[in-house]
Formats: sequence, C-alpha cells, structure tokens
Amino acid sequence: MHRREFIMLLGGAAAWPLTARAQQPERIRRVGVLTPKPDFVDRDDVAAFTQEFKRLGWEEGRNFHLEYRAVAPDVEQLRSAAADLVGLKPEVILVVSSPLLKVVQVNTDTIPIVFVGVTDPVDGGFVANLAHPGGNITGFASFEFSFGSKWLQLLKEISPHLRHFAVIYHPGTTPGGWLPVIKSAALAIGLEMNEAAVNDDDGIDNVIKEIKSSDDAGMIVLPSSFTMLHRQRIINFAARHQLPAVYWDSRFVKDGGLISYAFNLDEEERQGATYVDRILKGEKPGDLPVQETTKFELIINLKTAKALGLTVSPTLLTRANSVIE
Repeated sequence: MHRREFIMLLGGAAAWPLTARAQQPERIRRVGVLTPKPDFVDRDDVAAFTQEFKRLGWEEGRNFHLEYRAVAPDVEQLRSAAADLVGLKPEVILVVSSPLLKVVQVNTDTIPIVFVGVTDPVDGGFVANLAHPGGNITGFASFEFSFGSKWLQLLKEISPHLRHFAVIYHPGTTPGGWLPVIKSAALAIGLEMNEAAVNDDDGIDNVIKEIKSSDDAGMIVLPSSFTMLHRQRIINFAARHQLPAVYWDSRFVKDGGLISYAFNLDEEERQGATYVDRILKGEKPGDLPVQETTKFELIINLKTAKALGLTVSPTLLTRANSVIE
C-alpha cells in the first residue's frame, strides 16, 4: 500500500468515532409538572410553559420528557399525586399553586422545585427569603396577602353603597393569610365581613345565609383551585342574588363575573420555564431569587355591571386593562 493511501485510511478511521458520537441521541431530561385540574389551568394544560420551554431549545422526545399530573382540590388526591410525581425522580418539578407546593415540599427536599401561582411564599414557609431562597425551592410569587385590601377597595368603588360582604374561600386550598388582612381593611372603613367557607356546590348556594341580605352586599372570591373549578356556579350565584363580586382571576370575568384584579398565570408559566431551563443547565434553585409579579390586570364586565344596576365610574374605566361590553 502506498504511503499516501495509508495516511488517508488512518484519517478516515480516526473520524469514525467522531461521526458515531455525533449521531448518538441527546440525553433525555425528565421534567415534572403538577397543576390543579386542567379546567383550572385551562390553556391546553400548561401550554405557556411548554411553548416557552420549546423556544429555549427543549423538544419533547428529543432532549426532555414531560411528566404531567393534574389533580382535583382534594387533600388525599393532592398527596397521592405529589408522591407519585416525586417517585418518578424528575430532575426538576414545576408546581402551580400553593396547596400543591405544600404537598410536594413534604415529599422531597432534594429535587429542585420551581413554583408559579403561589401566594406569599415566605409567609407560607416555602422559602427563607425572596432574594436567597436557599434549599430546593424557588419560583414566582403571584400575590402578597396585603393584596386582599385592594380587592375590598375595588368592591367598594364599584358598589359605593356596600355595607357588608362575604369572602368566599375553600378551607382546604385557600391560604389562611387572606382573611385577617381583609377583615382588618373592612373594619377600617366600617364594613361588616362574613367568612363563607365552601366545600361543595351546596356550600356555594348557602353563602347567601352568611350574607344575610343581598341589599347593599357583595362578595370577594379568594384564590384556590376549588373556586376556579367551580367558577361558573359562583358567577351564577352572584347573578341570581344580584351581588357585585370581585374575583382573583380574569377567567371569572370573561365567563360573566363583574370585576377582577389579577396576575397573569400564562406569564408566570413562561417565567417558570426559564428557571427550569437554568436549573437543568446547572444552576441551583436556592441561588435563583424568588421573583414577585409586578404586572396585574384590571378587567371589568360592563354587561354584568348593567345587569346589576351598577354604574362604573369613568375613573375606574380609565384604569381598566380590558373592558368587556
């Protein structure tokens, strides 16, 4: 064999392992997602998260696998779903809502967790502080409990003759910090507040007993997967009894509710995807600061206001991000 041919043969042989390595499939990274039932995250499951994750270079089946779990607002089902997901040993878990974060936190202190849709994570005992969360948990905080006073101000503004109101919440999935804040704000402006814990559809219909009378009354509906899943029943109840109501999510208003002042969960899911991406690339969750939502949207349904006999002030309309007519 001529020397030149021999060198070319060696060169080709040296390239074989490189070619083989280039053709090897990428490592599949396992990512867990735990949300309330799909009716709550009502956007093709968690489409905002998966779309942003794809934009960041992650493709299902090529370099990551999504373990998705959606669970009803029942304590035992929450625990079971969290234990099941943790048992699969994903490299990162995205968790939507405070109740789900609570049960996942109990199940693991090692798997990195990114949360969205969570109220006051420091007060809830999820992180040590916002700037340096430490541990295995970080994410994006939606509300502080002080936000409850803003909902009451809105209710009073859209219903100036308000004298008493009910706060609708689900004892199993609504964080407890809301009630004292709203009660304190109500006392400061001379309003009577009635707590209306609801556990089922019948409980929603029985809220009228807590209100005592629909004259000069109103409602505030607090964040929880239960109130979201049963939103149409709550909206219908408010309409039937001619009660102005302030809601914690815009989907209530789009479905016929009066007014909402809320964060954008889609945006938080997109942000959550960036943190999951950074953790998979080597960053520690405890080093990623918890970020607080700074953008809130005020949405008013003028058709509902008219049905309730309410006149929305020009000032309030000017502040609205969106008006449904």
